[in-house]
Amino acid sequence: MRVGLDGRGLAAPVRSGVERYVVELARALAALEERPEIVAYLDRPVADWELGRVLSGGMRTRVLRAPRGWLRVALPWRLWRDRMDLVHLPSTILPPLLPCPAVVTVHDLAWAHYPETYDPADLEMQTQVVPRSVRRAAHVIAVSESTAHDLAAILGVPGEKITVTPLGVSPGFRAEGPRLPRDAFPGAERLSGGYVLYAGALAPRKNLGRVLEAYLKVVSEGVECPLVLAGARSAHAEELARMAKGLGIEEKVLFAGHVRERLLPALFRGAAAFVYASLYEGFGMPVLEAMASGVPVVTSNGSGTAEVAGKAALRVDPESVEEIARALSRVLKDEALREKLAAQGLIRSRGYRWELTARQTASVYRRVGGEG
Repeated sequence: MRVGLDGRGLAAPVRSGVERYVVELARALAALEERPEIVAYLDRPVADWELGRVLSGGMRTRVLRAPRGWLRVALPWRLWRDRMDLVHLPSTILPPLLPCPAVVTVHDLAWAHYPETYDPADLEMQTQVVPRSVRRAAHVIAVSESTAHDLAAILGVPGEKITVTPLGVSPGFRAEGPRLPRDAFPGAERLSGGYVLYAGALAPRKNLGRVLEAYLKVVSEGVECPLVLAGARSAHAEELARMAKGLGIEEKVLFAGHVRERLLPALFRGAAAFVYASLYEGFGMPVLEAMASGVPVVTSNGSGTAEVAGKAALRVDPESVEEIARALSRVLKDEALREKLAAQGLIRSRGYRWELTARQTASVYRRVGGEG
C-alpha cells in the first residue's frame, strides 16, 4: 500500500501545534518496523538536517514546486501520477478533487464553540471547509475523545468513521536536563528563581486576559514569581501587554515571544507552575509537555485539556478568575502539593507516546486501504 502524506509541516520555518504533530508523527511512522510505503509531499525542502536524516530511513519526501494552488492542484495531480492508494491530510482541509481516498486529522472544533475568538475570514473558511472535508473523507482521525465527541455531535460524523489517536510527547521534555540559558530571550536572566509559565499561541481563545487578572490576585498575596507568556507576538499579544500595564503588573509579566523549539524543554522544566486555562482545546499538547517536564499544571476542567491532564493537575473553570487565582496560589505556596502534582504528571505523561500514535495511524491507513 502506498500512502501520500501532506508533509508541509515538516519544512515549516515556525512550528505551531499542527506542524509539530506532523513532524512527530512522521518521525514515529518512519521508525515503525511494519509500515506502509509513505511519500511525504512538501512545498519546500526540509531545512532541519537531523529531521531529514530520520525521515530518509523510513519514508520518501518529494518537493512540489507550486507558487499557487499547491493543495488544490499540485498535490492531487502528483498523487494521481504516483498512483497513491490513499492520502493523509493532517490539517483537516481536503482539496476539491482527489484521485484516492483521504484520511483527515481533526484537532479541534473550536470555531464551533467560540466563533467570537476567530478572525472573520478564518471563521468563514473553517465553517465552510471543515464540515465538507470530514464529510468527503474516507476516515477521520480525532486527537482526543473530546474532539471525537464534537465531530459526532456538531458535524454528525458517524462513530465508525472516527478513530481517536491521542498525541505523544517528545522525549526532550523531561524533568532532568539543561536549564534555560540566561540569554535565551530578553528578560530570561530574571527567571533563575522560577516562574509561572504559559506557552502557546497568544490568541483570544487561550483566555490569557483572565490569567492576567488571576495572576494579579496571586501577586497581591505576596507571591513574587514572574509570569512568562511564551508565544509569537500578535495583535492580541499587544492587547495583553496593555492589559498588564493597566493592571500594574507589567514589570512582573515577561512576553518571551516565539521561543526556539530546541529551548522549549528547558523553558518548561524551569517553571514553578504551568498555567493553561484555555477556553477550549482539542488536545492541549503543552499540558502534556509540562507534565513530562515534572512541572505542576493548572488547566481547564473541560475539553481536551481535562482529558489529557486527568487527575494529575489542578483543573479550574476557565471563565472564573477566582478559580484560576486560587489554584495558582495553592500550587505556588504548597510545596507538598507541587511535588504531588509533579509526580502524578510524570506518571500520566508516560502513557502518551508518539510511537503509539504512529501505530494507531498506520492501522487506520491499513483499514482505509483495504489491508486491515
